[in-house]
Amino acid sequence: MTGMAPYACNRARALLSQRLDAPLSAVEEREIARHTARCAGCRAFDEQSRWLTKELRAAVLEPLPRPVTVTPIRVRRVTSRVLGSVASAAALVVVAVGAGVVGLGAGDSSNDLRAPAEATSEAVSGDALKALHADALRAGELPILPESAPPPSVKPARPATDA
Repeated sequence: MTGMAPYACNRARALLSQRLDAPLSAVEEREIARHTARCAGCRAFDEQSRWLTKELRAAVLEPLPRPVTVTPIRVRRVTSRVLGSVASAAALVVVAVGAGVVGLGAGDSSNDLRAPAEATSEAVSGDALKALHADALRAGELPILPESAPPPSVKPARPATDA
């Protein structure tokens, strides 16, 4: 690549390599001829690659110690469009589930089968997770476990202060 643009030399060398395996079009042949006439580095690359190809093709093939089998692996790429659609659907599910959980604690109490005092205290505290837990206990989906205090070695959390 002496004095030539790197892109022009890279393009010419790619075409020179392709020409070793299959014939090129007339336009590509003219492009190579024009470039190698001006570029000594690509001219040397052409001569060296032709010599090496000729030597390799003339070499005697040696048998391999064991047969080689190549199994094609089918790899499917996930496009950004599919990935974006999946992300959008996941976000929609998260929002819907979140709205359902929040709706349990602060929803319409006329359809609520819980005791009015319990529903009011949950709505006031805004603790939807406790409401969900209580509903699951009533439905028999969670085992009833005794509430236990943390061990004495655990310090209670400090309340958050707005500073």
